[in-house]
Amino acid sequence: MQTYTDSDIETIDFSPGAEFEDCEFKRIDFTQLSLKSTSFFNCKFTSCNLANQPLVNASFREVIFEGCNLLGINWCALKRLDQPKFHDSRLNLTSFQWLKLKRVEFVKCAIVDADFSEADLTGSDFSESNLAGANFNAATLDGVDFRTSRDYLFDLRKAKIKGTKFSFPYVISLITALGAEVEL
Repeated sequence: MQTYTDSDIETIDFSPGAEFEDCEFKRIDFTQLSLKSTSFFNCKFTSCNLANQPLVNASFREVIFEGCNLLGINWCALKRLDQPKFHDSRLNLTSFQWLKLKRVEFVKCAIVDADFSEADLTGSDFSESNLAGANFNAATLDGVDFRTSRDYLFDLRKAKIKGTKFSFPYVISLITALGAEVEL
C-alpha cells in the first residue's frame, strides 16, 4: 500500500481523471485541493481534512475515513460512493440525500445536522455516533443499528424501520415525536 503524507502533497497528481488504488493518505489537508473527477479504490484516509470539499464526479469505492474532518460535504455530488467506512470522523452538515448506502459503517462519528432524507441505509451501523439534528425523512432504515448512537430523532411514520435496532433511552424520543407522553 502506497502511503502519502502532508509532506508529499506537492508531488501528488489530483488532476481530473487521476486514480488511486490501495493508497493511504495520512494527515493531509485537502481543503485547498480539487478532487473533482478523481477516483479512489480501496484507499484509507487517516486524520485528513476534507471539509467543504466539492467532490463533483469523484468516486470512492471501499474507502475508509478514520479520524477525518468531513464537515459540509455533499456526498450526492459524487459519481460513485460504494461501501465507505467512517470511523471517529466529523460528518456534520453533510448530505447523503437519495443515496444507496447499504451496510455503511458510521462508527464513533459526529453526524450532526446531516441529511439522510430518502437515502437507503439498509443494514448500516451508527454505533456510538451523535446524530443530533440529522434528517432521516423517508429514509430506508431496515436493519440499521442505532443501539449505541444518540440524539437521533425521526418520524417513524415516514421511515422504513423493519429490523432496526434501538436502545433505551434514545428510542423514547421516537415515541414522543409521535405525540405520546412517556413517564420514566
